[in-house]
Amino acid sequence: MASLSPARRRRRARRLVVGAGLVAGSLLAWSAVPGEGGSPASAQAPVSPTFTLEWSAGPLADQGQPIAESSPVVATLDGAGPAVVVGDRSGFLYAYHLDDGSAVAGWPVDDGGVPIDSSPSVQATRGGLDDVYVGAGNAADPGQGGYEAFAASGAPLWFTPVADPASDGQPAAGVQASLTVAGLQGAESVVAGSLDQEQYALDASTGATLPGWPFFTADSVFSTAAVGDLYGTGTADVVEGGDQTAGFALGRHYQQGGHLRILNENGGLICDSPTTQTVDSSPAVGPFLAGGATGIALGTGAFFPGASDTDAVKAFDTDCGPVWSRTLDGATTTSPALADVTGDGSLQVVEGTDTGSGGSVWVLDAKTGATIWQQPVVGRVIGSVVVAGLSGGSSQDVLVPTTAGVEVLDGASGVELTVLSPDLGFQNSPLVTDDPDGAVGITVAGYDGSNQGVIRHYEILGSDGAGAVGPASWPMFHHDPQRTGVTGVAPSQSPCAVPSGAFQGYALAGSDGGVFAFGTPFCGSAGGLALRAPVVGMATAPDRGGYWLAGSDGGVFAYGGAAFYGSMGAVSLARPVVGMAATRDGRGYWLVGADGGVFAFGDAGYFGSASTLHLAAPVVGIAPSVDGAGYWLVGADGGVFAYGDAQYFGSISGHHLQAPIVGMAVDLGTAGYWLVGADGGVFSFGAGFFGSLGAYTLARPVVGMAATTDGSGYWLVGADGGVFSFGDAPFDGSMAQARLAAPARAVAP
Repeated sequence: MASLSPARRRRRARRLVVGAGLVAGSLLAWSAVPGEGGSPASAQAPVSPTFTLEWSAGPLADQGQPIAESSPVVATLDGAGPAVVVGDRSGFLYAYHLDDGSAVAGWPVDDGGVPIDSSPSVQATRGGLDDVYVGAGNAADPGQGGYEAFAASGAPLWFTPVADPASDGQPAAGVQASLTVAGLQGAESVVAGSLDQEQYALDASTGATLPGWPFFTADSVFSTAAVGDLYGTGTADVVEGGDQTAGFALGRHYQQGGHLRILNENGGLICDSPTTQTVDSSPAVGPFLAGGATGIALGTGAFFPGASDTDAVKAFDTDCGPVWSRTLDGATTTSPALADVTGDGSLQVVEGTDTGSGGSVWVLDAKTGATIWQQPVVGRVIGSVVVAGLSGGSSQDVLVPTTAGVEVLDGASGVELTVLSPDLGFQNSPLVTDDPDGAVGITVAGYDGSNQGVIRHYEILGSDGAGAVGPASWPMFHHDPQRTGVTGVAPSQSPCAVPSGAFQGYALAGSDGGVFAFGTPFCGSAGGLALRAPVVGMATAPDRGGYWLAGSDGGVFAYGGAAFYGSMGAVSLARPVVGMAATRDGRGYWLVGADGGVFAFGDAGYFGSASTLHLAAPVVGIAPSVDGAGYWLVGADGGVFAYGDAQYFGSISGHHLQAPIVGMAVDLGTAGYWLVGADGGVFSFGAGFFGSLGAYTLARPVVGMAATTDGSGYWLVGADGGVFSFGDAPFDGSMAQARLAAPARAVAP
């Protein structure tokens, strides 16, 4: 398999200076601020809650490799009440009871000295106690690490290493992102990217890789994934940022910058929005767009000098469409919080910035990106802000980790309330909890002037812990102990406006225009129309939802979110249209004729055709390359013609076939392709082989094939509507036992 250039590795080495903070073995600048409480802002300060230091652990025995980017999480590990868990760069995970600071039996645990900058996540599994999941390794030493889990007792449960593509001469193993806990494929799972080119989803109980994973990210991922049901399909979707070195790998051109990606639970890409700057920030997801629609907020990075998206906070919809972007006063590598900061009943985006010498906090209108307030803070902001109702009012307060303590700001005004632990530096997020005694608890975990880890726990006298961490808050890194990054409930959407990749099923089209949907929404058909020509092709709109049908006369019918971009229905064709394919963003499509003529509509590019060639057999299908900058044509004799960036991996032209070729599909995992014959025989070129029907006697001939979004399986469809599933392609039903008014002609995922 192809791999990106070694420039990707330089990205990893540079990343540590930008975000992680290690410079020649030291942490970023630490400075003491005299006195607990700091200085009030120039505006009249609200009455501050009374913060009481309840206990402190440390300095820990981790001098030079202390707690840095790993943020504390609350967990239930024994019968003595909730505890706080956090990791350090010496490879230890610590656990202390919230009520008195006593160490939990069996903790700390040592992962063998591999640094931990990942924030641990937890999930109750055994007798109501939590298992703990964490990534090991960071950008300072990406050659070691992986995914690991520990029982509530501290006993190791499993360790899963990162397996690099065989062609990559500079493999990496570290996992700096946090492991998000979610239900994927019907099992409790964890998902996270790595510092290499692979992102894993693992069974939370065993560490086994889920089918369809890993996903090829093409560069390092520092972003912790947000996971939730974005589209109301009943399955979880994975939202993440990523970094990107320019290059070409696995059939796709990559531009310099970064990504927002949404994946389905099987590791298939739903949509992707590139950025000009890296996206190290972890996305926050919630119903904050106009009309209560679900939005995605994230920061960017600062790695590529002069990039237009530097120092930006960006908002997207669930089609990966940009909604707004704001450039702030410093690096936005931290992760935004979504919370009702001002107390007006809506969500705001809260982001901290790092100028290199100081920092600020910005509260933005989540619908538009307009500034509500902005406040300079006492130090650099490298960790992510959290939001909780500390004062008991309608507004929420903002806790800002800085290199000079955790500054607490009044949410309504931005006025400083206090600075907690000004003698410590912080590059992670504080933790706000409903403590065992019912009060608000605040746990901070940072490093002192000797670069040794220190953990402190505060309480607010007379406070309401349950109210502080209610539904309007964002009380810890990435919102909750599972690190889901999701708040609120996604509003219902029309299934036909949901990206097709969010569904795991398929649809069949008959020559009369009838459509039969299995595990995917039915959005309409041409079955009741008097057609001028039979339907011969079908394609789904990946980012938009819905589908198109194409007739042999070049007519196009659009349904659901699929827009009409034109047709050949009014043009006299030299030969009939035999197939169609959609662009990866669903904003265009191609038609192909039996003579190899190609017709492009919308944002589909024209890269050439076979219409001027003397063909040995008619063309029977078209398939787009992985990034849509090219396509393949296939003939009935198995000849393959590659255009644009579509790579030629071979054909079966010139070989004796038992039956003619009737279609092709692209393996999105390898950028190779499959051909299928009318007898159900499947021929793989640069793609995995998952089985065929070549040895079976079929009731009716096969008429087409389609691949799953992760490239790990495919469907074949017969003229009688029979469906045959291979690899990870699910079988959701067929029309084989029905009396079809017209034969099936196409299948689309």
